[in-house]
Amino acid sequence: MRSRKEGSMDVKDVMHTAVTTVTPETRASTAHQVMTRRAARMRHLPVVTDAGILVGILTDRDLRRAAASDALPMAEHEWRSLLDKLRVRDIMTPEVVTVHGTTPVAEAGQMFQQHKFGCLPVVRDNHTLEGILTVTDLLRAYTAQADAERWVSVGSMMHTPVITATPTMSLAEVQRVMRDSNIRHVPVVSGKRLVGIITDRDLREALPSPATTLTRGEIAYQMATTPIKTCMTTDVVWISPDITMVDAARVLVQRTIDCLPVVDHGTLVGVVTAIDCVRAFVQTASGA
Repeated sequence: MRSRKEGSMDVKDVMHTAVTTVTPETRASTAHQVMTRRAARMRHLPVVTDAGILVGILTDRDLRRAAASDALPMAEHEWRSLLDKLRVRDIMTPEVVTVHGTTPVAEAGQMFQQHKFGCLPVVRDNHTLEGILTVTDLLRAYTAQADAERWVSVGSMMHTPVITATPTMSLAEVQRVMRDSNIRHVPVVSGKRLVGIITDRDLREALPSPATTLTRGEIAYQMATTPIKTCMTTDVVWISPDITMVDAARVLVQRTIDCLPVVDHGTLVGVVTAIDCVRAFVQTASGA
């Protein structure tokens, strides 16, 4: 029987086999409904043919990109009306990075680290979909490894300096920061003290109802004048810089979150993400 030493697991040992998928002909609006169901909270949907062959992947960014414009922001009901006219094939990402069930978990970790995406479809030799592997699946496997205590400290792996916001910053401003910096989470500080965190999901939920009658200009004004303190999370889960990255990974898995602010003596000093924890495992597994 195969020994379960660090890095010896294969993708098939930790992947999900019950995968929600769509076809190229699925309406984009239907795919959006699937992804935003409260119980689902998906960011990625594999796109498969009727024969189960993987032909693309649809992400929440693909959906938002469908409304990208240099004009004023599109009202939510206008955007949903646009999605009703589109098929998944029109906006999906056709070039998909995949793995096989026999791919070593450590190798999959390197791929996540290199591409910085949230999931890897698992395919058979004929490119039919077999399962899906997420960063959370990897972290759960990594933290179970026997030599996990050898992982480095948070202080040596965290991102610093940190891109932050203040409670009075507008929703439009922080949305611009996230887009320009390609990030999903922004810690909110008062001075150097952590007082909250705001995510891209918080911003989406702060938008007017799909049934709104507000015009694009009115929505833009609302976003530009509403402070983020109205929708940020104030009960923030944070960690200290002297704990190990494996402990940070456990917190991420247990709390089902993707980012942890790092606080030292009351001051925000860095952030650690799920991908950072993957990077720590890859370094540990390679002996770096």
